Order: sequence, then C-alpha cells, then structure tokens
Amino acid sequence: MKEPKPVLLKPRGSGTPVPWQEVAVDSADVTPATPLEDAEYVALDVETTGNRPFLVLELGAERFRLDGPLSFFDTLVDCRAPINPYARRRHLIDRSMLVGAPEFSDVRRAFLRFAHGAVLVEHSHDAFDTWLVGRGLERPLDHPIIDTTALARLVLELPGGQTPGLARLVEELGVEHIPEHAALGDARATAAVFRELIRRGREMHGWATVGDVLALLVRPAVDRSGLEGGKKATRTKSSGGRAPGAQAPKDQPRSDAPRGPRDATSEKRSGRRGRSSRGRRSGSSGSPGGSPA
Repeated sequence: MKEPKPVLLKPRGSGTPVPWQEVAVDSADVTPATPLEDAEYVALDVETTGNRPFLVLELGAERFRLDGPLSFFDTLVDCRAPINPYARRRHLIDRSMLVGAPEFSDVRRAFLRFAHGAVLVEHSHDAFDTWLVGRGLERPLDHPIIDTTALARLVLELPGGQTPGLARLVEELGVEHIPEHAALGDARATAAVFRELIRRGREMHGWATVGDVLALLVRPAVDRSGLEGGKKATRTKSSGGRAPGAQAPKDQPRSDAPRGPRDATSEKRSGRRGRSSRGRRSGSSGSPGGSPA
C-alpha cells in the first residue's frame, strides 16, 4: 500500500516549504456533554484574495485547551487567482510569497486532521472562515462551532446588532495577543479572547459543558448559493451552534468576509478587520502546521 505523500506547508516568512509535523491527538471527540475544561478547541483564521469566489491565501490555527495552547497550524496557500489590491494592503500577501506554497486541497486535508475532534472557534459573525474551509466538501463540517463575536455579545452584554471587532475585544478583555491581519496571529488572538470569555461566562452563568455554550449561541444561516457567480448572498433562518453558514458576505473586499465548508479548498472575514483582505505585518509568528506549543 502506497504511503500518502508528505504535506509541505509554507508559513508566512518562510523562504521554502517545510514538512508538516502532525501531532497525535489523544483526546476523545468533543460532544455537547464534554466538560469545558476537558474539551480541545481549534481557533482558526483565514486570509483571502478579496475577490469572488474568495480563494484562501493563508490559513492559521491554534489548537488549545482552556489552560493554554497545544499546537499551531500555519501556512500560505498557492492560489493562482488575482489578489484584490484592498486585500493585499491589509494582509500584505503578494504573489511572490505564494511560490512553493501547497494547494488548498492539501492544506485543508492537513488542517482537518489537525482539527479532528475539536470545537472550531472563529471570530466571524457571518461564519465566513468555517464556510471557506468546508466549501466543496462532500459532507459539511461536523465540528461544533463557536463564534467569538456572538460569545462576546452574550458575556459582555453588548447590543444585539453589534459585531465587536477582534482588536476591540483584545483591548477590553486585556488579553496578550494583538490581531495583526496575519492568519496565525489572528487565530492566536481569537483563542485568547475565547479563553477569557469562557472564564467570565463560567463565573457569571455557571457554564459547565460545551453544550451549555452552544445552546445559547444561535448561528444565523446564510444562503451563499449565488456567491460564486458574484450575486450577493442572502440571510436565511437561524440555525444551531454547528451551522457552517451565517450572515451575508459584504461586497467590499475584506479579510473577514464570508467563508465556506466542504472537503478541499477555500477563504474568510471578521468584524475586527476586513477578512477577505485582512492586512497585517508580513512576518508571522508561530510555528508551522502541527508544531507543538
């Protein structure tokens, strides 16, 4: 039987691709009954071309527990599509940086192994990041999904229509990681914000299990059927914490725009910064995919 070809990732700032070091996951799959302190979580962030159909240029993630990080996933993605100038100014990714980077199908396959059995955490009120990761898959992502914008509205008692940006939450909660429009850096900031929001929510509301949180966070479903053809997606009825879709994507490019689910290709957006085009510093921190914390 043929051995699967090794996956090479290219973290931002790396001149050449590096082998992905997969870290064995020894925890059981998370269910609604899993105690919050026993669950493992994966905070993710995506940078895109900023043009429809919003192709992924960079994917960063932190796997963590409530007591701290476990490992990181970080790579640029070989996308042969034009990059919107607005997006490029925000996330500072140009075509020369993508030379030698893996294709999205390989990146997604590795990321889904990295995220196996975990709760997915995104800072994306319209579920754009998870939409991009899952777009085109034969089966939708089956992970529980928690959006930190909705979680922040609940814990900080913000107005219902308000979408707090990541930078604002970092400042208000006093966490260390500063969002910088680079996928790994923003994923780490999202993880830090999530840990603090859960800490406060447990003190205020007595949350004990993953299901306690999911039951309070209704995720709006978004019809993105016309997105590929350039039509504006429309918002549909609400769905529970696992729904991959959410609010309609904005026409203005941004690195936090819509995202999608399925098996092997895609992109993202957030209230704290533009996503389809999030700009950041060109050198990212952290280690390549699967590297231990």
